[in-house]
Amino acid sequence: KGGEIGWVSVSPDADNEHLDLILPEEARNEALGISSKPGDIVMAQSERGYHLVQIVDVMVDVRKMAMTRSRDRNKKKKKTDGAKGDEVKKLGILGGAILAEQNGVEFKRDLIYKVETMGCQMNIADSERMEGQLQSLGIRPIDEVKDKGRKVDLVVLNTCSIRDHAEQKVYSYIGPYAKRKREGEDVTIVVAGCVAQQEGEALLRRAPEVDLVMGPQYANRLGDLLEDVANGNQVVATEASHIMEDSTKPRRQSSTAAWVNVIYGCNERCTYCIVPTTRGVEQSRPVEIIVQEVTELVSQGYKEVTLLGQNIDAHRRQ
Repeated sequence: KGGEIGWVSVSPDADNEHLDLILPEEARNEALGISSKPGDIVMAQSERGYHLVQIVDVMVDVRKMAMTRSRDRNKKKKKTDGAKGDEVKKLGILGGAILAEQNGVEFKRDLIYKVETMGCQMNIADSERMEGQLQSLGIRPIDEVKDKGRKVDLVVLNTCSIRDHAEQKVYSYIGPYAKRKREGEDVTIVVAGCVAQQEGEALLRRAPEVDLVMGPQYANRLGDLLEDVANGNQVVATEASHIMEDSTKPRRQSSTAAWVNVIYGCNERCTYCIVPTTRGVEQSRPVEIIVQEVTELVSQGYKEVTLLGQNIDAHRRQ
């Protein structure tokens, strides 16, 4: 349809034969072998001639890229609410929520989360996307009135490297949640953002109670990484990665003003700036995807849209 091929797998046992008449195997392999990101157009050659292929999206198994470390926990099988009575190996209430979502059933336990955001508008937009993923798992945000006196089941700290004493503030914030975990409570601790990217595995050595350390480029993949956490692992996801389009709707803080990412990262390497180190290289979103998101926001009644990027005038710069 209109030249659209669909998803093509790089797995050697993938069944891609139905694509042979459109894009022969040798051209597919060449196109997939070229390092590319969404929006790029690559040229591949086959016995039929030259083929121009536009990359619409890239799907990466982030769990294979992330560093995981098993926790020394009791791995007895448990009955889990909403799992149709199946015995599962996933650990704790987070595992139950993820399993229920995968099975398409309601998770009966009322789980609540809290997201603390430091720093720039990019972090605010990342937090909105992460909240959307948490809510898709059936975990709701804490209500300061309704849930007064109740402790959260999952906390996300979205960090910023620019603020003064950024690392010290992160460890100070983690403290009360780490104490709860040491006392045997089932709480999931996630550290995201630029300090997480900067510290990486060192953060786990200093705060071993943390379950997940993830850089900004993984904000769209929180649900996938939490599945590894639910399997009893500590996870560090800071490797350079393509930023995928997220089908989960962000939980926007405003009903009239919205953030829309245009470009991620920066290539400038200014001596005073840490952004290229923590946010990675420039990755532009395709124009048609941006227009589609803004059009949808307008149809929902939004009056103001702010286009975000560390170096926004570099959009689509090759």
